[in-house]
Amino acid sequence: MKRKTDKSRQRRVRGKRKHSNALAGKYICVTDHAVKRYQERIKQMNSENAQYSIVEAVKRSRLIALTKYGGREIRENRGIIFVCELQGNCLYVITVLISQVDLRFVS
Repeated sequence: MKRKTDKSRQRRVRGKRKHSNALAGKYICVTDHAVKRYQERIKQMNSENAQYSIVEAVKRSRLIALTKYGGREIRENRGIIFVCELQGNCLYVITVLISQVDLRFVS
């Protein structure tokens, strides 16, 4: 019986797609301003949970723009826009916005 589960586990591992993570090796730091804007615009929760939610959303976000000023990144995940700034090995989340684009037409 043990042998059968090992084979099924091997199949599951083999079936996974490998993704490259653009944020690998970087820390995600959330500013107090970003936490306040998240609580104000997205969902009212305590600051620890808001910070955790922001970090998880930034991990799953996609890069949509780079700015010349300050080397900022604009990232998007499910209609929430994150303005981030890369300083050394840390990606700081500066603020959180809500997208005005209708997501039905975004691919």
